[in-house]
Amino acid sequence: MKSKIIFSFFVLPIILTNKIFGQDFIRVGAAHDFQKNKIVQTFSFDFNRTEKIDEKKGRFLLFNHDNFYILPTSDVNIGDGVTSSENNILVQINMGKAFYGEKWKSKDNLRTSAWNKAIEFNPSYNSDKLFQEKLVFGQLKLLANLISQKHKDATENTYVQSVHSIAFGGFSNLGYRHSKINDTGALYSTAGLLIDYKTRILNAQNEETWIFKVAGNYYYIASDVQQLTTDNFAGLIKSSVDRQLFKNTYIGLSHKYGNDNPGYKYVHTLELSAKIKY
Repeated sequence: MKSKIIFSFFVLPIILTNKIFGQDFIRVGAAHDFQKNKIVQTFSFDFNRTEKIDEKKGRFLLFNHDNFYILPTSDVNIGDGVTSSENNILVQINMGKAFYGEKWKSKDNLRTSAWNKAIEFNPSYNSDKLFQEKLVFGQLKLLANLISQKHKDATENTYVQSVHSIAFGGFSNLGYRHSKINDTGALYSTAGLLIDYKTRILNAQNEETWIFKVAGNYYYIASDVQQLTTDNFAGLIKSSVDRQLFKNTYIGLSHKYGNDNPGYKYVHTLELSAKIKY
């Protein structure tokens, strides 16, 4: 029975994303786990074709009309290095409306920028890879996003050299947790803040040669199973840099620290990995 459940969560998202909008990346690597002081292997899938509001317009969405959008996403981590990490299995349906601001140019006409906003409601499922801590909840997000693109020169037909994006806002989760470890269930409720920064360096072929990311969240635990944590707050910060080796293949270094769902266990890793994107 367990193998069928695992198959459903790992294989079904692959089928859906390949048919609808294509897989974003598979990452394989090794990480130093500072909590356990050992080297662990990492293996993850990320089927989220969007980062924030900037990629929702004109992307491959399940539904997009009048800036209302529906986007199924999933994030699956099954390596040893994420046994106590956040989001071992995260499946969401992002439903929201984007509000796109007016674009403006810098004085030298090399940079174009815009402030965008969005409101989302995301039905979500989150669990560890053994399905011992399971969360079913609705997530409400309010986001602001500054997008900036720098062009090669001031003429209209030159390529974009770099794209900078910073998104921040508030979120709230409300749902139910079922804990097999503690043989109990409880109302699950959190509220907090998030921030996400990304820089992409591109070449003349519109390929991402360098990708820099910093993302974090910090939230208050209003209600949950009391045996899981004695902390009132939790959160996570992740940073990474990826370098393109050749088309759709990257090597990267990433750092992760914090305590996040599904188990609130602290994770502290430094990872070297290869990323395949197509």
